[in-house]
Amino acid sequence: MQEPFDFSTYARVVRKFSRTLMCSVGGGAEISGLVHLLTVAVERDLARFSDFQQGSRIACGPGCGACCVLNVTILFPEAVAISRFIQRHFSADELEDLRNRMQELLGRTRWLDDEERLFLRAPCAFLDQQGSCMIHAVRPLLCRSVTSTDAEACRDALAMVALDGLPSVEMNLFHKQLIDTVYCEFGWTLQFLGFDHRPMRLTTAVLALLDEPDMIASFVSGEKVPIH
Repeated sequence: MQEPFDFSTYARVVRKFSRTLMCSVGGGAEISGLVHLLTVAVERDLARFSDFQQGSRIACGPGCGACCVLNVTILFPEAVAISRFIQRHFSADELEDLRNRMQELLGRTRWLDDEERLFLRAPCAFLDQQGSCMIHAVRPLLCRSVTSTDAEACRDALAMVALDGLPSVEMNLFHKQLIDTVYCEFGWTLQFLGFDHRPMRLTTAVLALLDEPDMIASFVSGEKVPIH
């Protein structure tokens, strides 16, 4: 019989790894690079520890976007990685269109709790017209953690919200717990090293950072970034 996965040991490994990465932070490029290294390590570990996933498949694929109507929280370094990706890969017109959609979405969802946001069914501003994620390569850790083992059942469950039902989605729990562990330990590392470690709403943080890139310097110096 296979021994259960030791998440406590894994958490300590992630904490040590993320502390090593954060000690070399000097600006936006370094922050974006460390987030990349962290997510690459996560994806590697998901494949490496596949035996613990008990055959749970993931049915999520390009163009689904059924779960992209949820509140998503990120850590500031993730916002840096996303904003730099957008600035490198989006044209001026695409960036302007994205800004407008983020501002519109923020106006509709800023004060909504998780249940209210789900009921509203307002899609993420980073979905294209085909329902695919435009920032998939740098998507937040918590976006990576949400999966479904049955795409159709997932869409049906989320549709029940509009009928005052209780959504129940079967997901790959090992996948979710592994990535949630990384998110929590990365947040602990930021706090330990004196950086702003507050969870921030995805749209709020990225839009604010695009408007005020000097926030990166404030973050590196240990100041609290003005994102609410």
